[in-house]
Amino acid sequence: MRLSLLLPLANLATRHARTLVALAGLWLLACALFCFDIERRLTLDPGWDAPDSGSALAAAHMRDELGRNETPVVVLFSPRPGGPGEVDAADYRQAVDDALTPLYGNPDIGSLHTYYTTGNPALRSRDGTMTYAIVNLKRGHDEGVAAYQHLRASLASDRLDIRLGGELAVYVDVREQLDHDLKLAETISFVLLAGLLVWVFRSGVAAVLPLIVGAVTIVTSVACLKLATWVTDINVYAPNVVSMLGLGLAVDYSLFMVSRFREELALDQATDLALRTTMLTAGRTLVFSGVTVAASLFCLFLLPQRFFHNMGLAGGISVASAMLTTIVLLPALLAILGRRVNRLVPPFLARRPPDTGETGNWYRFSHFVMRHARSVLLVSLAILLVMGLPVKDMKVGPADSRSLPLTAESRQVQQNLENHFPTSEVAPIVVVVHSRDVLTAPASLSALYQLSDAIAGLPGVTRVAGLMSLDPGFSLADYQMLYQHPDQFPQAAAALDEFSRDRTTLMYVHFKQDPTSPEARALVAAIRALARPPALAKVHVGGFPAFHLDYLDTLGHHVPIVLAAIVGVIFVLLFLMLGSLLVPLKVVLTNLLSLSATFGALVWIIQEGHLSGLLGFTPQGALDGTILVLIFASAFGLSIDYEVFLLSRVKEMCDLTKGDSLKSVSTGMQRSGPIITNAALLIGVVLGAFAMGQVVFIKAIGLGLLLSVLVDATLVRMLLVPATLRLMGWLNWWAPKPLMRVYQRLNLGEIETDFRSKQE
Repeated sequence: MRLSLLLPLANLATRHARTLVALAGLWLLACALFCFDIERRLTLDPGWDAPDSGSALAAAHMRDELGRNETPVVVLFSPRPGGPGEVDAADYRQAVDDALTPLYGNPDIGSLHTYYTTGNPALRSRDGTMTYAIVNLKRGHDEGVAAYQHLRASLASDRLDIRLGGELAVYVDVREQLDHDLKLAETISFVLLAGLLVWVFRSGVAAVLPLIVGAVTIVTSVACLKLATWVTDINVYAPNVVSMLGLGLAVDYSLFMVSRFREELALDQATDLALRTTMLTAGRTLVFSGVTVAASLFCLFLLPQRFFHNMGLAGGISVASAMLTTIVLLPALLAILGRRVNRLVPPFLARRPPDTGETGNWYRFSHFVMRHARSVLLVSLAILLVMGLPVKDMKVGPADSRSLPLTAESRQVQQNLENHFPTSEVAPIVVVVHSRDVLTAPASLSALYQLSDAIAGLPGVTRVAGLMSLDPGFSLADYQMLYQHPDQFPQAAAALDEFSRDRTTLMYVHFKQDPTSPEARALVAAIRALARPPALAKVHVGGFPAFHLDYLDTLGHHVPIVLAAIVGVIFVLLFLMLGSLLVPLKVVLTNLLSLSATFGALVWIIQEGHLSGLLGFTPQGALDGTILVLIFASAFGLSIDYEVFLLSRVKEMCDLTKGDSLKSVSTGMQRSGPIITNAALLIGVVLGAFAMGQVVFIKAIGLGLLLSVLVDATLVRMLLVPATLRLMGWLNWWAPKPLMRVYQRLNLGEIETDFRSKQE
């Protein structure tokens, strides 16, 4: 069998180590200078819209044909001690007008509606102490964030308390909180990792290496992310993925490489030979692991939303950067250090020689597991199935202001709207209509009247605002007369100007239900199911409830394809690594069980709110579909990470022992078990730091990945895998002859067992 292509890299690291490290230093400096302003290149549009969906088409027509590219901001007024207390009082109205006066003439504001200008009772609280204005901000290239910040700075009152809410306000608060959480998580991660790495390696020198690899990985990933902004839009969430996955995997991979290198040194191998062996064993495993994790993340490109493309790209870049840094820079550092990698041992952590023989704890533990393989298998499966039971109660819903801490201003506004106002008219369903003839033609007006009347009659609808809502007492004949002579009726002219352009008009459908509720989505479906009058060419239904309905429909259609692709890619890559047909199948099945346990735990914690007091969040009542997809893709890849670490050593031992299943599994467990446990602990620290953030979206992702890693490193790798390997026996490495010929032709298997003697 020919030697791996990683051998030239090992030789390069041995002969030109200092040059490689110097080049890496220059690369790090260049990347840091290049990416320091990446935030200016990132788009504030998350990219959640499903292309060509009804809601996306409605938004596009509103923007292109009606010139409506605005987002509503709620300006909530409430009494201050000593200030006016009744909304209907003259001094309260004067205070509101004084606060809003700086906004008139602001070019960023499309329109402004108050209780006093519209007389709409929905803008007045039930007890008459609070009111809110709706300010429609123009989105612009930055989704209206700059306009929002200017609006926030312009509002002030010494008589009333003013707070801002709405979708844009929630978005800005989330971004500001995420920036704070990200910096805090990175700081905590590095500090904790530094201490834990010293404890794991029992060497200060060895402990520094994963941190160096992690820093280079993150900076490289961010620089590559900035390059990607030149060819596509990258949203502001992507750097969070880079930090979380990049740092975690860099530490994992470094731990695996450094541990194998020190193991070879302990066998009295020369530094250059130890490094070559490390690269051809651990390095090969890391390449397969990195390709597998990256491939699972790149499968997110099969979803139509740009958000998932960004997450897949950011994740893939992070994995590739971690893998390349580990197999290019780390070997050079190890070549320079040699046996000095074991120096700076803390006095309280005297280094023990690694126990890789048949007397180690992991060897004995694996023997116990395999002696009771059937019982262990049944107990492990039972635990995973019980953990996964809550999945049957899973509900999928959108993220809202409850994702923020209670101190967030936008969340407080949302709570006030829900608790103190009869109905909220901040997130209406929008119906965009195209008529075949001019809008003021009798047939067009008749069709609009018919459609508006049908929508108003649907359960839950409180009112429909549009051309047909000037007066509840007007008949169709009245509207036809008004709009045929708009120059004589200012009310009709104003309505045409507000709601229409050419043959396009829109209706705002206000309703009782929460915009995030299933009932709101059902109302969207009911509107779309209404018969379209013949005089109307097109009818598109948009707004937040429609967007979320389309989002869920898109996930329902595409996610099974993505999951199948992830499973298929991982199956193929594991076969190419191991030359086995049944082991990859077993891996896929056990990982699916592990993920079901993870999702069950998320339902129990995030959806139902158990441990919410301890973790500091509000129960969500549902899980965001975005979270579920990202966790599946990332966790499936990460779980394969540990599977590859274990199986590579088992396969290596199997080749050395000529197929002795019991000994190969036990020895493989003895040599990889401590590494997998330590790797899970270290990456758990990184994910746990992110899980402690204040935004539930990132908290749920960090917590979900943390749970997945813990379940995978304990129940699955320590119990389920050795038990199934024992029960399958020789079938572990079986493959049909045609597939085995493919495997042998590609020559991606392990190195020859007599490699060390050949090198000597």
